Amino acid sequence: MPNQATLDHFEHARALFRSVVVKPEPANLYDRQSWNMAGVHLVLTESMLSVYKQAETITKEEEETFAFYALVTMAGVIHHHIEEEKNYLPCLEPEFKSPIEDEHHLFTGPLHELEKYLMDVTGLEPNETATRFIPAKDRSTSKAPYDGKRITATIEQMAQPMLTHLEQEITYLSGDNLRACGLPQSKLETWAEYEKTILKDLDPFLGLVFVVKHTPSNSAWPPLPPGFRNVVVPLVFAWKHRAAWRYVPTQER
Repeated sequence: MPNQATLDHFEHARALFRSVVVKPEPANLYDRQSWNMAGVHLVLTESMLSVYKQAETITKEEEETFAFYALVTMAGVIHHHIEEEKNYLPCLEPEFKSPIEDEHHLFTGPLHELEKYLMDVTGLEPNETATRFIPAKDRSTSKAPYDGKRITATIEQMAQPMLTHLEQEITYLSGDNLRACGLPQSKLETWAEYEKTILKDLDPFLGLVFVVKHTPSNSAWPPLPPGFRNVVVPLVFAWKHRAAWRYVPTQER
């Protein structure tokens, strides 16, 4: 069963990120980095907490659907950190230095282990950009049995270093720190252009819905056109994977 100290850490992290995303999107690219990162981290924290709290309560009939929701969560965390290491952090170097990549190594072992297990349960795997899930190519055996205790225990194993990292990273990327290290604005402009390609690859039926459903209704992040959060996403895009969205926690303001 979930550990209270771990639940408390999750709640501390989500409160921190929520306090940032309700603020307007910064016009300045230096200040926008930590704001944007807080939004991503809120989604990762909310979804991981939801999986952690519910994993051992799932009925036999729900196992495959919940395992899919959990797989989307783990793959999202993994892809986010791969994107940071391959593209985001190199874009900020050599001026910006941080322990971000070293901190990833403190929890990615259990994270990858859990993703692999959930792939075995569902028979699915993420595509290269983790925007869609497809039948696993190398599945030669039957699906693995669902084990809620295993999911809870693995999240328990990685929660403390992961949550500490997520909290600290938005401080590392504060506008003041980025200015102080002498980072040219041109590098942030380059990243902003690359970021558009990430959004273009986002599956609106999965990634967009996942993001919107794990942020409060008064969140300024992610920046969306009028009507998307309250009309287009719930009425148009949410239907495809609607069975999985029952596990999304209620988003109070």
